[in-house]
Amino acid sequence: MISLGGIWVFALLLWPSRETSAEHATAHCRPAPADVAFPSDFPTLQDHEWGYRIGGWGGVAKGLPSRHHPVIFVHGNTRDAADWDEPARSVKQRFLDAGYSMQELWALSYNGKSTKGLPLAFQCRTTNRANVSDLADFVKAVLAYTGAPKVDVVAHSLGVTLARRMLVDSPELAQVIEDFVAIAGPNHGTTVCRRAWLIWLIGWKDFVGCDELAPGSAWLTSLNGSHGESETRGPTRYLTIYEGTGVDAFYLPWLYLLPVMDQDSPALRGAENRRMPGLTHDELRTHNEAVALYLNFAQTRNTP
Repeated sequence: MISLGGIWVFALLLWPSRETSAEHATAHCRPAPADVAFPSDFPTLQDHEWGYRIGGWGGVAKGLPSRHHPVIFVHGNTRDAADWDEPARSVKQRFLDAGYSMQELWALSYNGKSTKGLPLAFQCRTTNRANVSDLADFVKAVLAYTGAPKVDVVAHSLGVTLARRMLVDSPELAQVIEDFVAIAGPNHGTTVCRRAWLIWLIGWKDFVGCDELAPGSAWLTSLNGSHGESETRGPTRYLTIYEGTGVDAFYLPWLYLLPVMDQDSPALRGAENRRMPGLTHDELRTHNEAVALYLNFAQTRNTP
């Protein structure tokens, strides 16, 4: 027989964070500006939340011919474009080794400089809604600069729902994104935004972005459709890559010995969904087998 205490905890596990229009204070701080490594004639784009230049890397020269569609890499929360070019596990280098040129590879830093190396209390987190317009501006700038008819998107973690929301707000971009790789994205919410987890971690407070990414939130329902009918859009091909057993701590099957069944949250209706059991949240982005999977996906239909 379940005690009243057990019922209370179970209700907290299932109760999504409140949907509000205000920014949440907890974990929301201003990061330093990110490094900029674009060609001198690439447009200067402004971060709509912080007012400084959007950083990142990519490109060689305006209009330089390409053999592949440009690939735009979108990082996750507390990170920046350097996530895709880490020493000894550089995704950028893997694409270069496969025949891509620097004109064809792009990454933006949509929330300033990475804070992932700082203690947890000093990491600057952000939301989807604060960054959608920045990503849309970047995609449009890459299309104009390269002259390419289409681009591919490779996104990780928060970058997945951010890019998916961009396709809702800018539906014309759904027509020019050929391949969308969604790595460990909180498409149906993340366990760390469940109310019981937040109580244990930071007390009874709103955590930045969790009104969007609590399982069952109004924001996710708007993004996915009430029956999942909007999870994939346009002519774009989708590949999801996720762990699927609970090794990725963002998507647990159990929380406090009670079932929450978040392990398949990153899967999307209408996508090619690929589990890679045993890989951590970051390994899903950088592990050789994972990179080989999404690199091959981008190459299979990737001639201008």
